[in-house]
Amino acid sequence: MSDLIQIFAKAPLAGKVKTRLAKDKGDEFALQIHHRLCETVVNMALDARVAEVEVWTTSDEACSYFESMGVACYVQQGQHLGTRMDFALRHGLARHHKVVLIGADAPSIDGQYLADAFRALEKSSVVIGPAMDGGYVLVGATEPVSFLFREMPWGTPEVMGFTLERLFTAGVGFHVLSDRWDIDTLDDLKRHLPDWLNA
Repeated sequence: MSDLIQIFAKAPLAGKVKTRLAKDKGDEFALQIHHRLCETVVNMALDARVAEVEVWTTSDEACSYFESMGVACYVQQGQHLGTRMDFALRHGLARHHKVVLIGADAPSIDGQYLADAFRALEKSSVVIGPAMDGGYVLVGATEPVSFLFREMPWGTPEVMGFTLERLFTAGVGFHVLSDRWDIDTLDDLKRHLPDWLNA
């Protein structure tokens, strides 16, 4: 069984993606940035050649867009982000020994970072890639870890702290990678990808 990279990406619909960015720059601009992020992250994962790659999106209709990039596509299942991530990881672990899940909004992840994540899973059950905003940009596992995803305050700076606390409490071996940034707001774009402001 080869390793697997899962990329979580919302369906590319104006008004439904990068909503915090859209408040400052409008829905169409936010949609263009979303497209660019998705294409950047999917191509990076494919070019890394460290694992199979698949996208998990939010609607059947969006799958043709992602499949055109050369990846398999599945529709997320569940009411909340945590249940959707748990479902995807379980689905992946039924087919692969090591699964790493990333978001399409973290172009700071590169092939070496992914390789490091899979290497960490050779010795640990869980790997986490922290985000600079207090969440995380990557989670990987060799076994289901549903307890990480229940009743988590997603989108807040407390996510990483709660995640580590739960791992310690459960006695699960884990490895933490170096911090990476993601793109949620206009400030993020100005700080990390200023060239994209002319999208």
